[in-house]
Amino acid sequence: MITVVLIDDHSILLSTLKIFLNMQEGITVEGTTNDASYAVELIKSKTPDIVLLDISMPKINGIDLIPKIKKNSPNSKILILTMFEDKQYMQKVLEAGASGFLLKKAMDYDLVYAIKTVARGETYIHPSMLEDFIANKNNASNEVFSREEMLWDALSKREKEVMTGVAQGFTNKEIAEKHFLSEKTVATYRSRGMEKLGFSSKSQLIDLIYFNLKILKK
Repeated sequence: MITVVLIDDHSILLSTLKIFLNMQEGITVEGTTNDASYAVELIKSKTPDIVLLDISMPKINGIDLIPKIKKNSPNSKILILTMFEDKQYMQKVLEAGASGFLLKKAMDYDLVYAIKTVARGETYIHPSMLEDFIANKNNASNEVFSREEMLWDALSKREKEVMTGVAQGFTNKEIAEKHFLSEKTVATYRSRGMEKLGFSSKSQLIDLIYFNLKILKK
């Protein structure tokens, strides 16, 4: 069970998110608050797996809360929820120690997926911000990575497995049987993987898989 604490200054949004997330299999909301000054104390007492945190908070900025949260509950993963589609915000929250960056406009579609991704210890970046994430990661690294390597690295382990199967010509059913997944789950990984990569055709995926196979053989 993934435990979550919600921090947002909009009470109606908090109530809506709590109801929605408690309806999802494998997720439970342990606490909510719209008071940033109380947030750290709440998280320290609940030690949730995931902290869903808004950037725009009164009194204390959400970005400034991140190191305080990490200090008091180091095992809690922080998923930022924001309306700001800004690469500078994204870079700041990731540098501060957050594990994900989710846009409010995409909550209905991506929220559960983002929570489960971050809970697995992976980084979640909304697809519309992925190019900026790749550019920032490349610029910050001492090693020069190609765009293809960075795109592949942005996929989760399961997404890589499914994408490889798709490129090899296997059906969703065959991929599901091979990896002990349901066809619906495979379809989800396939859709998410293509969205993360920004691909619209299988040929683009095949080219990427071939490129990364060459990398792995080095």
